[in-house]
Amino acid sequence: MLNSRAEVASMTPEPFVSCSKGPRVLEVKSPMRVLIAEDDPALASFVRKGLEAEHYAVDVTTDGEQARAMAGELDYDLLMLDLNLPRVDGVTILRHLRTRKPSLPILVLTSRNRVEDRVQCLDLGADDYMGKPFSFAELSARIRALLRRSHLPAAAVLSVADLKIDRVERRVERAGKRIELTSKEFGLRNISR
Repeated sequence: MLNSRAEVASMTPEPFVSCSKGPRVLEVKSPMRVLIAEDDPALASFVRKGLEAEHYAVDVTTDGEQARAMAGELDYDLLMLDLNLPRVDGVTILRHLRTRKPSLPILVLTSRNRVEDRVQCLDLGADDYMGKPFSFAELSARIRALLRRSHLPAAAVLSVADLKIDRVERRVERAGKRIELTSKEFGLRNISR
């Protein structure tokens, strides 16, 4: 359990900032942040590695109480939520977050595959629901779709002159030509012209 706001704040990565030319300054937000609340550490690690390879900033918790605190206190672009969490179950977290953060995209990823579970979660405000086992490629596509719908185009695609940074698709282009970047390069603090 998180004991203080300072402890929560210590988990927040520093944003990378500033593309500048003369007096124009474009402040660039940090990469899209995803919280994975998953009780299976091996599965959580697998998904984390896959998402980090796609340039997401990922936090993982295997505990429902900590998941509720982190999602409530920190700014995430998406929550991936298992329903079978210890201490506080996923349905309770979903109810709690919908009253406090109604616009946070929530993707339920769980072994509960009954129609009643899917309907309950979608009615409580989940934006998407995937059963296990799952394809990582499909999970990644669903995350991109949720992020596209949840961010205004101005927040998702940042442009300065002929430089475009697409935070959702993890793409950088200059003068219409794609620039291939590693995860570290994409996460650099300063991108300058």
